[in-house]
Amino acid sequence: MLPYIRLELRRLGRTPGLLIFTVLMPLVSYVVFTNVSTLTGQDKSAAATYTMVSMAGYGAIGALLNYAGGLVTDRSVGWLRQLRLTPLKPITVVLGRGVAAMAAALAPVLALCLAAVLINGVRLDTWQWAAILPLLWAGAVPFALLGLALGYLATSQTAQPLNLLVYLGMSILGGLWLPLDVMPGWVAAIGRLLPTHAYADMSWRVAFGGAPTAGDVVILAVWMALFAALASWGFRRSVRRITVL
Repeated sequence: MLPYIRLELRRLGRTPGLLIFTVLMPLVSYVVFTNVSTLTGQDKSAAATYTMVSMAGYGAIGALLNYAGGLVTDRSVGWLRQLRLTPLKPITVVLGRGVAAMAAALAPVLALCLAAVLINGVRLDTWQWAAILPLLWAGAVPFALLGLALGYLATSQTAQPLNLLVYLGMSILGGLWLPLDVMPGWVAAIGRLLPTHAYADMSWRVAFGGAPTAGDVVILAVWMALFAALASWGFRRSVRRITVL
């Protein structure tokens, strides 16, 4: 399994566009947003902390969805068919790709937190950093499963628009671009049920001295189970399609 993980990590290193999209764009957005404090309705220090979590989460989710979405390309060029000819078990392929995806998600989390400290002087207690970094990274696992599901189910024509629709839609409605409090009530009600909001809310609460709520954990766990089931179904469907071909 380790050789396959190393292979996927090398492939990740050959896609600089992914890192630019998931690290550079959230960084630019962070710098802009933290200089317009009215977007959060808080002072600049609070806005910098709040937006740090928002943009780090946004970048991590983007990295996972876009990397996993590369499955569409792998299918179209016959890479998955080649893997079926190797001794690798299907679960090994899925896990190896998942590990590489999580490595991609770590970059925006570290970059945004570092930028918050260096650019905006964000200062948190040690325990807060020790909680926020793992929450932003490991808490994004459900989106790796969602990315795998989309990668297995989408076609080369639908992959990019579908990924973008899911990514931006869930990010905006989940409160990563604007706090739900400034949105219409019915939009906020929907947003609080989305995995993007539950994922970010855990870190927001820690950043401002609180603790993740049971509700956020339950919502994220439910979505994770749904995404896992969808990815599993998509994988079986993809394998059947390859077998027929």
